[in-house]
Amino acid sequence: MKKITFLLVFVSSFVIGQNFKESYIDKMKSSWEIYETESFVKTIDPKADSLYRKVNGKGYKETLIENQKKTINERANKITEIIDFFNIKLSDLDSLAIIEQKSLNNLLPMDFTKKGAILTKDSIYGFTYSLGKENSKLKRIDYFQTSENPTMNQAKQVIGNLILQGKTNYLDTIAKLESNMFAGPLKELRPETEIEIILYNKKSNKKLRLIYLHETFVQIMNQ
Repeated sequence: MKKITFLLVFVSSFVIGQNFKESYIDKMKSSWEIYETESFVKTIDPKADSLYRKVNGKGYKETLIENQKKTINERANKITEIIDFFNIKLSDLDSLAIIEQKSLNNLLPMDFTKKGAILTKDSIYGFTYSLGKENSKLKRIDYFQTSENPTMNQAKQVIGNLILQGKTNYLDTIAKLESNMFAGPLKELRPETEIEIILYNKKSNKKLRLIYLHETFVQIMNQ
C-alpha cells in the first residue's frame, strides 16, 4: 500500500511539473510565432532564402522558428531543474514566484552569471549558475543579501516585497511604466540588468505570468 501511495504522489508531482513546463513554453509561443507572420515573411529575400535552404536544408524562417523553440524548451528545462534542485514539490504548493537576473552588458569580459530566487509562501531559495561554463552547477546563495550595487539591491527588495505581500499587479504596472519611459523621455537610458519574474498559480485562470523589469525602474520610481 505504501508503494502505491508513493507511486501516486510521484506521478502527481511529475504531472504538475510537466504542466508548469508546458505553461512556460505556451507563454513564450509568441517568441517564435512572430517569424510566422506575413509581415516578417515579406522581409525575407526569396533568393537569399533559396540559397539558405540549399546550404542548410531548410529555409531561413524555419531555422529561426526551430532555434527559438529549442531555446525556449531549454529555458523551461532549466527552470524545472532549479525547482528540483531545492526539492520543491509543486504538488504541495498553490503558487510560487521565480526571480532571475542576467547581465545585459555586452562588453568584454562578458558576464554569463545568472542569479535569482524562488519564493514560496514560507521559504526563499537563492541560486546562481553560469551559462558561460559547461556543466555549470547550481549553487545556493542568499540572493536578497548580496547585490552588485545599491540600485540593484533596491530593485530586488521592491520586487521581493511586492511578491511576498501578494501585490504582484504592481509589478505589471511598474513594467508598463518602465516600457513607456524607455520609449519616451528615458530612451537614452541603458539598463545593465534584466530581471525575469515568473509568477505561477495553478488555481488561477492564467496559471503563469511573465514580467520583465530592469534595475533602472528604481531610478524611474525615485524621480
